[in-house]
Amino acid sequence: MAPQQFQMSKKDGKTVLLQGQEKKGFFTLKSNDYSILEACENASKACPVNIISVKNN
Repeated sequence: MAPQQFQMSKKDGKTVLLQGQEKKGFFTLKSNDYSILEACENASKACPVNIISVKNN
């Protein structure tokens, strides 16, 4: 859904947030690039385990 932000691991099939910062087991991507917002929101909606959340601050 958002290949510039997420990549599927070939090892375990889990999705990895590219360029994300890890803190206490959570990964965050802060960006001023609003062009990725819609793609990330679509990825969040399509996530089968509802692990992706998107916040627009």
